[in-house]
Amino acid sequence: MTTEPKLDIVSLNIRYGEKAALRNLSLSIPSGSIYAVIGPSGSGKTSLLRSITLLSVELDQARLSGKILLDGRDVLAAGVDRATLRRKVGLVMATPQPLPGSIHHNLTFGPRLAGQTQRQELDALVEAALRSADLWAEVKERLNGPASALSGGQQQRLCIARAIALSPEVILLDEPCSGLDPISTAKIEEMMRALQTRFTWVIVTNNTKQAARVSDRTAFVLSGELIEDGPTSRIFTTPTDPRTTGYVEGRFG
Repeated sequence: MTTEPKLDIVSLNIRYGEKAALRNLSLSIPSGSIYAVIGPSGSGKTSLLRSITLLSVELDQARLSGKILLDGRDVLAAGVDRATLRRKVGLVMATPQPLPGSIHHNLTFGPRLAGQTQRQELDALVEAALRSADLWAEVKERLNGPASALSGGQQQRLCIARAIALSPEVILLDEPCSGLDPISTAKIEEMMRALQTRFTWVIVTNNTKQAARVSDRTAFVLSGELIEDGPTSRIFTTPTDPRTTGYVEGRFG
């Protein structure tokens, strides 16, 4: 794992009308890391992920200030190609959102929009993405069947595979295991570790035990403010702020 930052978030403010979702947040996310963002509901964690992909601006009417640097380039700068940004940065939401249609269609929809049309190449991409998400063995005999027929855990891994199919550099996961059974949760966590050399992962989770298990670094956000961040081992054993101690020990949240 390298230590070069993949994402640098500098003095980021996110507002919806008069409401501030995040205030003056700065984070440096190393390339090739698994970075967890923890905190109670309503702390601004999802707004952070949606702002990295500019969905908060496009769909939520958020107003952003500060900088979000991807490989040193500010995604908030004028003229940024949002389609290109979203091929570099994949976002998987808490509730699985498969597209209507088949498993195969779900995985080829994005690449087709990006200009890939050769059937043989698309089939190879489907298999590779499903293998990366540890789903190939479970669905290879029903690729033309409806994605909606998959279990919740399989649908979530399909959504991650759909992100992988576009060969992003960063994958953002917003509560990816919310409501999933322990086996499905373990598969997603194992997949993240197995693919750490290929992608930089940012996972928002209310599950502190998951953050402790899977991440290299953790940031604790409370009421829109960064309380502290650092190596996960330190955040969960010797945090510097008593509010972090209270949260990771389950005294609130």
